[in-house]
Amino acid sequence: MFRISQYLKEITHPTPMGRVRQPTGPVVIWNLIRRCNLTCLHCYSISTDKDFPGELSHAEVSTVMKDLKAYGVPVLILSGGEPLLRPDIF
Repeated sequence: MFRISQYLKEITHPTPMGRVRQPTGPVVIWNLIRRCNLTCLHCYSISTDKDFPGELSHAEVSTVMKDLKAYGVPVLILSGGEPLLRPDIF
């Protein structure tokens, strides 16, 4: 609830700022695979339950993941399609 008295108090005596935190690095959302066995209405991906040409090999995926680690990416979200449909996901 908006209170004008609290707002005016904050203007006249602002709350001191806490310590400024530096971001640790970018969050990466990686569409790892295009194949998907679902048909979600909200999905933006043009996917279907079939293999698509040009997907990255296991070696290429490993190289990219090592590069992301070396860059210091703190969070990697695997998306797609359905990343669990990759035969080498585990």
